[in-house]
Amino acid sequence: MKSERLRLGAFGVGRMGLVHLEHLIALHQEGEIELVAIGDRFGPTLSSVSRLLNELGGPDLARIARFDDPDAMAAATRLDGVVIASRTEDHARDSLAFIRCGTPVLVEKPFANSIAEAADFCRMLGDVPNRLVQVGFQRHFDAAARAALDWIASGRIGRLQQSHHVLQDKNPTPVGYQSCGITADMAIHLVFEAMSVHGFELPGSVQALRFAAPHYDDRAGEGANVVHTFCTWADGTVAHLWGSRINSAGYDNGFKLIGTEGRIDVGEFVGDFGAVTARLWSGVGDDRGRQIAEARFPMTRPSARHPDFYARYAAAYGAEISAFIHCLRSNAPFDPGPDLGWKTLFVANLAEASSRSGGRRFDLEQADGSAITTVVDAAAYAGAVASLAEAHDRQPINPGPTARI
Repeated sequence: MKSERLRLGAFGVGRMGLVHLEHLIALHQEGEIELVAIGDRFGPTLSSVSRLLNELGGPDLARIARFDDPDAMAAATRLDGVVIASRTEDHARDSLAFIRCGTPVLVEKPFANSIAEAADFCRMLGDVPNRLVQVGFQRHFDAAARAALDWIASGRIGRLQQSHHVLQDKNPTPVGYQSCGITADMAIHLVFEAMSVHGFELPGSVQALRFAAPHYDDRAGEGANVVHTFCTWADGTVAHLWGSRINSAGYDNGFKLIGTEGRIDVGEFVGDFGAVTARLWSGVGDDRGRQIAEARFPMTRPSARHPDFYARYAAAYGAEISAFIHCLRSNAPFDPGPDLGWKTLFVANLAEASSRSGGRRFDLEQADGSAITTVVDAAAYAGAVASLAEAHDRQPINPGPTARI
């Protein structure tokens, strides 16, 4: 017999919110949870979700409670957990509305609009932040990526030397999409991916360049649609992150890990719906260049309502929701939690600042040469970087020089 159903809700039911809502509706229909309420600050967005509720949830969910204010929803419903997928600028304050009522949240990345806001958010969480917040990085639950991490952990490619990560959208951002910058918004996924193979250790330096190719309208006002970011670590490892809003052939996301004894390729582009592969190659002696292992994972066939990235990551999003529910039931800490949230946000925002200041390299250390270890350290560093960005707006900086804050 199933245990008592958890009472869950969703606040923010736009493009990303609908993906989460589909999984919540399915779990409600299966009797795993009770979907109690939905909400969104924007009336038209909230109204438009009715068709999905009728189609997938039937009469049972057609009359579900709806709210246009997170504080009102939190106070009225007393949920066991809630998924937050509102606009980026609202992530932190919408999350806090529920956390103040004792409701844990699964909040989409980035979990704040700036590193300063992230620092304030973390301070408000107190001493047990990972008991209150799971940050929405679906790559953490991607089966192909997990296979690659297992190969690395078992030493199959020796010592990592370089990694290459790509994310190309098929279509431009939708009308009304709110972005804190293409690098900060889009490349944060790639930052997470690159840091995951380093045990989420902060890189030693960050540098980025941005470009505005004329093929897509800049609907989100990002000022660019192609970005290249480079991160380095103390052991000499280099990660190259390539984000683009342009790929008319289909959504593309993959990465390559190159080590002293081999190489791993994950997610080589195969069109919108081909199987995702993880391939392991030998790089030693007579076996050099020989494929020695492969794992294949099917994409999920999307419908017309789904965004570009649905086919590639639908299973991971489902696993992410299931992990959140498991932690709610078992009172276990959430993973990924706020610590990974602020670290990835910090690196992505530095890359955004670098790309906006002619490719200036930022070395991640405090003014006294000590390491950045807390979100407060990161906020202080980011404040100094913001001053440089303002100076760049007034007087262009020549590309190349290092910035020590």
